[in-house]
Amino acid sequence: MTQAKPAGTLTSQEIVAVIRELAKRNDLPGHLIEGEIGESDTVKSLGIDSLGGVFLIERLEEITGVQMPDDFVEPSLSLGEIAERLNRTISEQS
Repeated sequence: MTQAKPAGTLTSQEIVAVIRELAKRNDLPGHLIEGEIGESDTVKSLGIDSLGGVFLIERLEEITGVQMPDDFVEPSLSLGEIAERLNRTISEQS
């Protein structure tokens, strides 16, 4: 298992890597394994449903060691916004 990262260090590219990892495990849609994913892509535009959002939250919690609310990954949020929100949450809980 990946160890928790220091506060405020998760980038949108690292979130993309997590999304690809989850897609490889069949927890997210398969097109996300190799498809183009950018910082401005939203959860909804990537085809991540509410269950996929739960998988993403759980994995981010494992990586960061920070507890997040169930609605942390909203469909309208871009990956860049998720990274900002995540790093803010990490800072607040440190």
